[in-house]
Amino acid sequence: MDKRVVGALLQFALLIVGIPIVYAAAFPLHLTAKSLLPPLGLLAGLITAGLMVKKMNQPVSGPLTGWLIFVCCVVLAFAL
Repeated sequence: MDKRVVGALLQFALLIVGIPIVYAAAFPLHLTAKSLLPPLGLLAGLITAGLMVKKMNQPVSGPLTGWLIFVCCVVLAFAL
């Protein structure tokens, strides 16, 4: 399979999986600084992945970095 297709599928999966996780993680915490971490992490992950896909020869590494940013923000929100 083409690397660009895999990168696009990974970024799409980040959006599809990330939105329910954001709701599940942010709403029980009410509106606090840590409840803003998952949505900001999802947004930062999507932006970073989009920018890296355009600038790199390895289109898969952009969405993987986006996933890493998102997961770190969710873990940090639960750790705090």
